Amino acid sequence: MRPEKVCSCSLESASVTRVLHLVTLARPHLIKSKGEIVNVSSILALNFGNVQTPYYAIAKAGLDQLTRSLAIDLIEHGVRVNGVSPGIVKTNFMEKSGLTKEQADKVYDFFGTQKFSCPRGKYAEPMEIANVIAFVADRRASSFIIGQTIVADGGSSLVMGAYSYDYEKVLTS
Repeated sequence: MRPEKVCSCSLESASVTRVLHLVTLARPHLIKSKGEIVNVSSILALNFGNVQTPYYAIAKAGLDQLTRSLAIDLIEHGVRVNGVSPGIVKTNFMEKSGLTKEQADKVYDFFGTQKFSCPRGKYAEPMEIANVIAFVADRRASSFIIGQTIVADGGSSLVMGAYSYDYEKVLTS
């Protein structure tokens, strides 16, 4: 499948510029309140090639670097910056990227249950990732975690086979 069929986002409209703008606006409040920033990235930002969603992967890799840079900049003011990188999570992301609900369900069900793509054998529900975000944002539970991106992917990054798999084969099978 061509990248534009799976992800119609551009680098300009993706994560990095919007996060940087928001942090710039919120910086005085974050410093005053000793706030927490938890960016949501993706395992697609990790060190492997991805032909299905290259623009999304590039944007998320940029977000990971921004997370590290902001962490260095803001920790002296008591602001912690971290990230969470989920694997496959059943949301409306694929539908917003142009797939029908039926097609999206087929992709989620296929990749979420295959050991070569998710050793856990099930895709994540949004609340499972929200719980990881809550942990990372909880200063008492994770005070020594600074500038890190926590992977929460059901083991997908251990095998990464799914990301070289052609989505069209799933949709047409």
